[in-house]
Formats: sequence, C-alpha cells, structure tokens
Amino acid sequence: MLNTIPLDNNTLQMNLGGIKPRKYIISLKYFDEENTFPSKQMDYAAEIIITRNHTDFWLLDLYKKNIWFNQHEPDFINEMIADELCNTIYPLQVRMDETGACLGISNFNQIVNGRWHRNKAKATQKYTSKIMQSFYEVFEKNLENRRVFEKSMTNDWLWSLLFHPKYIDYGKEHTVQTFLFLPVVPYEHPIQFSGKQRIHTEITDYHGVEIHFESDEMPAHPYFISSFKKKASILENKVYMRLNVYFHLDVYHLFTVHTRAYFEIYSKNADGIETHIQRIQFTQYQQETQNNKKTPLSFKSPFLVDENEGEDTEIYKTYQGKNYTRQEWILFEEEQYRIYKEKKNKKRFWDFWK
Repeated sequence: MLNTIPLDNNTLQMNLGGIKPRKYIISLKYFDEENTFPSKQMDYAAEIIITRNHTDFWLLDLYKKNIWFNQHEPDFINEMIADELCNTIYPLQVRMDETGACLGISNFNQIVNGRWHRNKAKATQKYTSKIMQSFYEVFEKNLENRRVFEKSMTNDWLWSLLFHPKYIDYGKEHTVQTFLFLPVVPYEHPIQFSGKQRIHTEITDYHGVEIHFESDEMPAHPYFISSFKKKASILENKVYMRLNVYFHLDVYHLFTVHTRAYFEIYSKNADGIETHIQRIQFTQYQQETQNNKKTPLSFKSPFLVDENEGEDTEIYKTYQGKNYTRQEWILFEEEQYRIYKEKKNKKRFWDFWK
C-alpha cells in the first residue's frame, strides 16, 4: 500500500462503490471549566447505509437510536419526548452529491404524513401540559415544509459534521481557508467558524487519512458571556471561542470512520494565559472498521422506490426459520426495539455494544 493517497488536481474524491453499512457510537459531552467529568452528556447509536440511486447523487439512509442522557435511558419527561420525536424523524434518507454536500431529504413526506401523523395524537394525549403542547407546536412547525425541516436538521452536530464539505480542492499546500457551521448555541442557528482545513494524505496505521479543521480565535458568543456573568473573576478578561475538528476517513472509500470535534470557551489575560470556561466534545466512532475493505455492493436502500422496479424480494436475513427482505428486517428490528423500550431494562449504555 502506498504511503499517501493521491489527490486529483489537489481535490479529494470519495469512492463509495461497494461500501458496506456503517455503525457508529456517538457522544456529546459538556464540561465546565477544567473539570474532567461532563456536566451533561448524550450518547446514541447511528447507522449509515449508502446506495447509488442516480449518476448524480448517492442515497444515505441515516438511523439514530438508543439515546441515553447522562448515562441512563430517557426517564425524565423532556428526555422521553426527545426520544419519541427522534423516532419520528429517523430513519432519514438523504441525497448526497459527489462533493459530500446534502442535496435534500428524500423521505420527508413519509416522515410527516406517515410517522408524525401516527404519533401526534398519541403523544399530545400522553403529555397534556401547556409547556409540552407548546413543545410539540415548535416541533410541528419544523415540519411545515421540506425546506424548513432540512434547515432544522443543521441544529444536529452529527448532521453538520457529516455534511461539512471535505471533498474539495485543497490546493498545492493541501490547506484551504474555509468555513464550518456548528450549532454550539442552544436554540439558535449554527455559528459560522472561519479557519483552515488541511488534509494529511499520509496513510495512518489504521488505514485512514485525516482532515483537520482549525478555526480562528474569535470573540465568544454573547450567550456564553451571559451564562457565566455570575463568575466575575472569569469575565475580568476577554472571552474567546475556538473549534478544532478531526475527520478520519478510510483509504478504501474515503468516507467517515471517526470524527472528533472540540469546542472551547476560554478567557485570556494580558499575558496570554488561558482559562477554560466551558468545553463541548463530540465524538463519532465507527464499529467493526475491519469491514471497510471493498466488497461488491449488496445492500439496497429500504426507502428507494423506483416506478420501473418491482418490490425487493431478495432475502437479506433468516431468523428463527423465517426469511426477511431488508425492508422486512428493518421493520422487525424496529418492532423488537419498541418492545425492548417498554420493558425499560436499566443497563448502562455501553452494555449494548459489548
């Protein structure tokens, strides 16, 4: 194997032919000051299935499930509602072009007219307080039309980082000045970070390459200033924020294996000494990376409907003597997961992945 990957005219190009479904474990952690233990934490599992639908784009079926808050299953009302709404939104089907940019969500009508239509009455009857009703109204407003819904998805860290432009012209120095948008402030549009993005074409011991985005130092958003206004000693100095993101791609398909994002709020005195105020850490780690090696494409998107194509009858899996197509197996898994959720077995999040 070569020690570096080639770039076509200094441009990174994905190679998704034959790519297998990828499963990830994702964590979003919030740290106060110099503490090593998070004050808030959310963990969940995700799966991405990639298929080719047209010469102009790829289809990504994106699953998100098993959400845990502060290392426990959802048990507070707001956590249970968030979990239920997540099950309404996902799975998502996204069209992605050759540059890795999102072209739109394909199964919007299925989400609105199918899942939300079925779940709305049940959910609003279950939680009848005015606060909960207003929460559902805000959620439903994001479903008014496809454009509003797609824009609302940018408030998800996974979404923003997954579709951040990586397959671009990096120039002769393999470094480019660019922007990265990330939703670091609650209930506000993603913030634009300007900075340098560099691709390291050297192949690592893990059969991958790394892309590093390093933002410029910039004044902290007013939200963070107001959040810590009671700590006068911290705010005596100027407060800044910065972002570092590391994208790890496999050499076989040049698609996401691991992603690590580090957002920092800090003060700096006249001598340049920094003091952390808050940190947010996002990690996305792929499981079973040994499966990344190229094999013939054998998976079909469960959402793809081709008017010139009959129903998919290919046997995807056999379980307890019964054959399942991929679509039937997905529905079966969803039903089993629903049954599991009702049992509410209290286990640690990581026990699911042993």
